[in-house]
Amino acid sequence: MVKVKKSMKTMLILVSTIAIFASCASKPKAPASEPGVPSAAATPAQGEGQAASAGSQAELDKLLAEAKELKKKAFDLKLFEVLPDDYKAADALYAKAAQSYEDKDIPAAKEGLGAAISAYKDVISRGIIEIAAAKKKEAEDMKGSAAKAGADSTQSERFDAGDKSFQAATALVDASKPEEAIPVFETAKLYYELAWKRAVASELKAQIEDKDFAKWDSGNFQLADNKFQSEDGFWASEKNEDRASGVDALDEAILRFNLVIQKGREMGVSAVKDKTDESKQRSEDIKANVAVKDLYDSAQGIYSEGDDQLRHKEYEAAADAYARAGAGFDEAYQAAADKRAKAVEAMNSADEATAESQRKAEEADPLLQSTSP
Repeated sequence: MVKVKKSMKTMLILVSTIAIFASCASKPKAPASEPGVPSAAATPAQGEGQAASAGSQAELDKLLAEAKELKKKAFDLKLFEVLPDDYKAADALYAKAAQSYEDKDIPAAKEGLGAAISAYKDVISRGIIEIAAAKKKEAEDMKGSAAKAGADSTQSERFDAGDKSFQAATALVDASKPEEAIPVFETAKLYYELAWKRAVASELKAQIEDKDFAKWDSGNFQLADNKFQSEDGFWASEKNEDRASGVDALDEAILRFNLVIQKGREMGVSAVKDKTDESKQRSEDIKANVAVKDLYDSAQGIYSEGDDQLRHKEYEAAADAYARAGAGFDEAYQAAADKRAKAVEAMNSADEATAESQRKAEEADPLLQSTSP
């Protein structure tokens, strides 16, 4: 009995020992870490990974915003006209990077946006220099037009203001500030343009008043004069946006003053032509085209020149031709009249001679009769 109990106890101890060893044998070993790959113990927590991802996205968003801003600036500066090939290349880089951004390809998007930003900066930097040079040339050309119209003396206030702005813009370029110089060159051009167009409008107005053309088109003359006077108000505001409106006002004034002058010239040449037509008809009535054909044909040739010039709206030349033709017709008329007067005088003399002969014949007739056999 005692032996049985001992055997059972020994068996239980053996089973327990086997179970413990079996448990240890079934527990998996931790896998060995590959070179360069952190073990499970070294893997960052989930929160740290999300923070890193958020940081990369924020940086990417910042790059995208900068690229968009540069793209807009390049477009607003119209660099597609100044450096078309380089502008197109920068746009292509941006488009490719933007697609990577949409595809959530962070490395490609980051690299692409960086390249686009560099390309836009380069295009803008070089383009601004060229734009500033172009704006300077435009201002210089406008100054030349103003000076040719005499604006440097007749419109000195505006012309001198243009000079002042031009000098300021040139100083900015010399100080390596071409972008700041661009609007200043534009201001100089504006002031030169105002001086030029005001000089032109003033000259047209004086011409109308000197030749009394306003009577032929008083409506357009009044509208033109109102626009001309309004430019003074725009200039007085000292705001460039208002002064720019002065250019529009002067453009309309010049247009309407020219309409008045054209009407005046048309009416002027019409008056000369009417007078010439009277001379022409008078010469024809006296048969000058037959009696003094050479003089009449010469006048008619000049008259035809006037017709041709009138068709081409060369009013002053036409008026001059009609005036010369009129003088020619008058000369032909006078020559024909003189020729007719001499013919009449000759006829009258012949008639008188005939009458005298007849009288003498009648007086002699009785004497002849008395002496006849």
